[in-house]
Amino acid sequence: MPVYVTLLKWTDQGRTKTKDLGARYADGQQRIKNAGGKEIGTYVTMGQYDMVSIVEAPDDETIAKIALAIAGRGNAVTETLRGFTMDEVSKLV
Repeated sequence: MPVYVTLLKWTDQGRTKTKDLGARYADGQQRIKNAGGKEIGTYVTMGQYDMVSIVEAPDDETIAKIALAIAGRGNAVTETLRGFTMDEVSKLV
Protein backbone atom coordinates (compact mmCIF):
# COMPACT_ATOMS: atom_id res chain seq x y z
CA MET A 1 0.00 0.00 0.00
CA PRO A 2 1.19 3.56 -0.65
CA VAL A 3 2.75 5.41 2.28
CA TYR A 4 1.78 8.97 3.20
CA VAL A 5 3.48 11.38 5.58
CA THR A 6 1.17 14.00 7.07
CA LEU A 7 2.61 17.09 8.74
CA LEU A 8 0.25 18.73 11.22
CA LYS A 9 0.26 22.20 12.74
CA TRP A 10 -2.16 22.80 15.56
CA THR A 11 -4.50 25.75 15.19
CA ASP A 12 -5.25 28.09 18.09
CA GLN A 13 -8.27 25.89 18.77
CA GLY A 14 -6.12 22.75 18.75
CA ARG A 15 -3.57 24.27 21.12
CA THR A 16 -6.28 25.16 23.63
CA LYS A 17 -7.47 21.53 23.57
CA THR A 18 -4.14 19.78 24.19
CA LYS A 19 -5.65 17.94 27.16
CA ASP A 20 -7.95 16.21 24.62
CA LEU A 21 -5.05 15.13 22.41
CA GLY A 22 -5.34 11.47 23.42
CA ALA A 23 -9.00 11.32 22.42
CA ARG A 24 -8.34 13.20 19.18
CA TYR A 25 -5.53 10.79 18.37
CA ALA A 26 -7.75 7.75 19.04
CA ASP A 27 -10.45 9.24 16.79
CA GLY A 28 -7.90 9.75 14.01
CA GLN A 29 -6.68 6.17 14.35
CA GLN A 30 -10.24 4.90 14.03
CA ARG A 31 -10.85 7.04 10.93
CA ILE A 32 -7.70 5.61 9.32
CA LYS A 33 -8.73 2.05 10.14
CA ASN A 34 -12.31 2.57 8.93
CA ALA A 35 -10.99 3.94 5.62
CA GLY A 36 -8.87 0.82 5.06
CA GLY A 37 -5.58 2.40 6.07
CA LYS A 38 -2.94 1.48 8.62
CA GLU A 39 -1.04 3.81 10.92
CA ILE A 40 2.71 3.21 10.85
CA GLY A 41 3.48 5.85 13.47
CA THR A 42 2.40 9.22 14.84
CA TYR A 43 4.74 11.54 16.68
CA VAL A 44 4.47 14.86 18.50
CA THR A 45 7.41 16.88 17.23
CA MET A 46 9.41 19.98 18.04
CA GLY A 47 10.03 22.60 15.40
CA GLN A 48 7.91 23.83 12.52
CA TYR A 49 5.26 21.09 12.85
CA ASP A 50 3.48 19.88 15.96
CA MET A 51 2.89 16.31 14.80
CA VAL A 52 3.92 13.92 12.06
CA SER A 53 1.81 10.93 11.09
CA ILE A 54 2.90 8.12 8.76
CA VAL A 55 0.06 6.07 7.28
CA GLU A 56 -0.46 3.40 4.65
CA ALA A 57 -3.63 3.95 2.61
CA PRO A 58 -5.06 2.23 -0.48
CA ASP A 59 -4.87 5.36 -2.66
CA ASP A 60 -4.66 9.16 -2.80
CA GLU A 61 -8.42 9.56 -2.52
CA THR A 62 -8.55 7.62 0.74
CA ILE A 63 -5.80 9.64 2.40
CA ALA A 64 -7.41 12.86 1.15
CA LYS A 65 -10.70 11.87 2.83
CA ILE A 66 -8.87 11.15 6.08
CA ALA A 67 -6.93 14.44 5.95
CA LEU A 68 -10.06 16.45 5.17
CA ALA A 69 -11.96 14.84 8.04
CA ILE A 70 -9.16 15.58 10.48
CA ALA A 71 -8.59 19.14 9.25
CA GLY A 72 -12.36 19.74 9.18
CA ARG A 73 -12.51 19.48 12.96
CA GLY A 74 -10.54 22.72 13.16
CA ASN A 75 -7.77 21.53 15.47
CA ALA A 76 -4.98 21.22 12.91
CA VAL A 77 -3.84 22.26 9.46
CA THR A 78 -2.36 19.36 7.49
CA GLU A 79 0.08 18.86 4.64
CA THR A 80 0.25 15.35 3.22
CA LEU A 81 3.16 13.97 1.21
CA ARG A 82 3.27 10.72 -0.76
CA GLY A 83 6.31 8.71 0.28
CA PHE A 84 8.07 6.29 -2.05
CA THR A 85 10.35 3.48 -0.91
CA MET A 86 13.71 3.18 -2.60
CA ASP A 87 12.44 0.02 -4.35
CA GLU A 88 9.49 2.01 -5.76
CA VAL A 89 11.82 4.78 -6.94
CA SER A 90 14.15 2.27 -8.56
CA LYS A 91 11.24 0.99 -10.66
CA LEU A 92 10.36 4.55 -11.69
CA VAL A 93 13.83 5.49 -12.90
